[in-house]
Amino acid sequence: MNEALQSILNYGRAGGALMIPIAACAVVIWVLYVNELVNAKFGFASQTRRSLENRLSVLAVLVAVAPLLGLLGTVVGMIDTFNAIAAFSNANSSALAQGISKALITTQAGLAAAIPGTLAYAHLSSIAEKK
Repeated sequence: MNEALQSILNYGRAGGALMIPIAACAVVIWVLYVNELVNAKFGFASQTRRSLENRLSVLAVLVAVAPLLGLLGTVVGMIDTFNAIAAFSNANSSALAQGISKALITTQAGLAAAIPGTLAYAHLSSIAEKK
């Protein structure tokens, strides 16, 4: 377990500071989805269609923002790569690889948050239509 946690932390560090808001988007997407599934399953009377639609709006924004944060991480990583090229005329391969890695990791994380979020949104939208 400790090794898996260390691996996740290393992945987050490699992606840079933008991994924090991407991870936050992913967590909130899943919390909203599970919360609405529980409400739908057990039929809480206080759960109105309007409140579900409000939560769907939040979910839609998070699903849209996550890949944009990943794209921003791509830009930051590529800037780091170009800075490494400018700093080392012989293009230090380690510095280049680190910038490219940051670019790809944030892109991957943004998509990993948004794709399941899109499916969750579609599922909850179908539930909202039935209410």
